Amino acid sequence: MTELLKTLYWNLYTPYINGETEQELDTCHKQLIDVLGKPERKLVLRIIDGKDRLADEIGLDSFIFGFKLATQLAHELKKYDGHLRSEQTADEDVRCSILLEEED
Repeated sequence: MTELLKTLYWNLYTPYINGETEQELDTCHKQLIDVLGKPERKLVLRIIDGKDRLADEIGLDSFIFGFKLATQLAHELKKYDGHLRSEQTADEDVRCSILLEEED
């Protein structure tokens, strides 16, 4: 089921695009490339990649948790709706029997 939810998430996911923030990140990245040596650049890129993966995982986990919560709520509502229907049916039965008694 988790694979199905992952597929659903990635098919529905629309990345949030903020051009101003992306431009700022690109500018900072270029400044770091100019200042840092190769080993430090690799380390910074690993940190950035790790944070990106973590953000993806958190987003996916939130989606799966929300989906599971929604299915549980739907299940509870279905039980609640059934309960209301049985109360309505019982009320209607009582009304019908009262009407039948009044007709006699």
